[in-house]
Amino acid sequence: MFVIGVDACPAGWVGFKVEVSTRSYSIERYISPPILNARPPDLPYVAIDIPIGLLDGSRECDRAARKLLGQPRGTSVFAAPCRAALIAKNHAEATAINARITGRGLSQQAWGIAPKIKQVDDAMTAPCQQWVFEIHPEVCFWALNNKRPMRHNKRSLEGIAERATLLRSEFPTIEHNLLNRPSRVGRDDLLDAAVAAWTALRIQSGEAEQVCEPQRDQRGLIASIWY
Repeated sequence: MFVIGVDACPAGWVGFKVEVSTRSYSIERYISPPILNARPPDLPYVAIDIPIGLLDGSRECDRAARKLLGQPRGTSVFAAPCRAALIAKNHAEATAINARITGRGLSQQAWGIAPKIKQVDDAMTAPCQQWVFEIHPEVCFWALNNKRPMRHNKRSLEGIAERATLLRSEFPTIEHNLLNRPSRVGRDDLLDAAVAAWTALRIQSGEAEQVCEPQRDQRGLIASIWY
């Protein structure tokens, strides 16, 4: 039995796959995330860094995550787009749609991953959410760090070292994995997938928590961030 932590990356998606009983792990690349493929019978949980549950208004989990992290790490939790904005042809059109429906524009950060949000949203169903869970890496690192936010930006050398040091207790060869990661997978992408896998293990063991009470969107999908 194994769990997977998944993060978007330039190659598509990167998965950090952990065998539950032995804690051995491997790194995989996907064109599409595992939820879009047939679910293996020995895969009980996937934790993925992507918004799931898209509302025509603010998601309480985004606000709660920003408040939990404080500044400056809270700025990494961007407001998820509404579903209608995902079919826009460009950022200007998307932000206009989002503003009309939600009362706020759409950040460049959110627009940059809109195709991946749509990829997951198109495939997601309510039954999938029994085994696929949304996470935010900075919230997971906060939890792993005894509920203290990271000091450094995740793409800086200091931030990479800070996060790798935290993960070493769970995944002892993480620095080796950083040096020998697949092509078109950033160091921060790999670390985010690893901490997502750590959260998937917490979900499997019943230790995981949510940042706030969940909401449901118009399709019945749950909007919630786990750690």
